[in-house]
Amino acid sequence: MKQDREARSERVKFVYNAQFPALTAVVLDYLLHNPHFTGRQGRQQGMDAMMAFYRPLAEESRGELSVSEVQEVARRCVERLVKQIDELCARYRIANPVDSDSTSLARDFSQLAIVLETGFRRVEAVLASGTQPARAVDTPAPSLEQGVEMDGSELGDFGAGPRLNQQVRLPLSHADNLRLFLLMLILPRR
Repeated sequence: MKQDREARSERVKFVYNAQFPALTAVVLDYLLHNPHFTGRQGRQQGMDAMMAFYRPLAEESRGELSVSEVQEVARRCVERLVKQIDELCARYRIANPVDSDSTSLARDFSQLAIVLETGFRRVEAVLASGTQPARAVDTPAPSLEQGVEMDGSELGDFGAGPRLNQQVRLPLSHADNLRLFLLMLILPRR
């Protein structure tokens, strides 16, 4: 690979001509004749956008970097691409497809952490005091030795979905009930 490079000129020339009404011509004209930056800056911005996607692929193909180095290049390029996506979404006031899933997942886990922390504090307080937790008058205490009956509504938004579309009755210990509850909270929805 290195010999091929030495045989070639050290300079790479990239010329691209496009004719209107082609979309490529519209983009190149925007980059070269934009009132907000010079033609040189526009060419650089176009090259930066192209590099953000193709550089890791080119480095991998060239074969001079280790796998971990190519991965680091790819990570930096993905950061640049995400920044470009963020700028477009903000400018045109559209939902960010990259952010929406991770943001809602982070929000769900944040809510889960709050619910679990509150629940664990209550359990800890009850265990420390040695008393039974207060129950609403109209809610009878379930017999855990008989099992637990759940239809998914106990979990609020976390229980929504086809996972729990029928009632189940399982003979479970207190620890098993807690494990089942936690498992149902962290399982992804389908």
